Amino acid sequence: MIDTSVALLSHDYTHLYLRDLMGRRGLIVIGVGKAGERGFQMLYRFSDICDRLEECGVNVIFVYQKVSARHVMDAISLFGARYRQRPFLLLDDDGQFFVGPPHPRSLRAVYLDRDMRRLDTAEFALGGETWDALLRAFFAQAVAGSMH
Repeated sequence: MIDTSVALLSHDYTHLYLRDLMGRRGLIVIGVGKAGERGFQMLYRFSDICDRLEECGVNVIFVYQKVSARHVMDAISLFGARYRQRPFLLLDDDGQFFVGPPHPRSLRAVYLDRDMRRLDTAEFALGGETWDALLRAFFAQAVAGSMH
């Protein structure tokens, strides 16, 4: 699904590993398929629930494939990432992070604990009207799980 040892490119063009991005209670990685939502759209749409997760100790990042660089390294997305002051938008610059990349117009979510063990996974098609609510439910389950 993902190779946790691969470095990802952040909005300030530094290479980071998942361990660098880990919250005190885990990390949620959202892999964005080709032609998915633009970076600034994801930051804006999910900022409230991502803030809640961060308060609970679970960081959230959105990782884009190399072919989608224009969706995450565009001026508005870079500005949004700088405004958030944390690396939320990342690029699989070497094309090695995804083992079987997310399908076009889809998201793949992976919830990892501090030891990089997979706690939950899900995939969402962006074509329907329910993907937003389904991803929010995935996030909500992570919030609930982090409180125990």
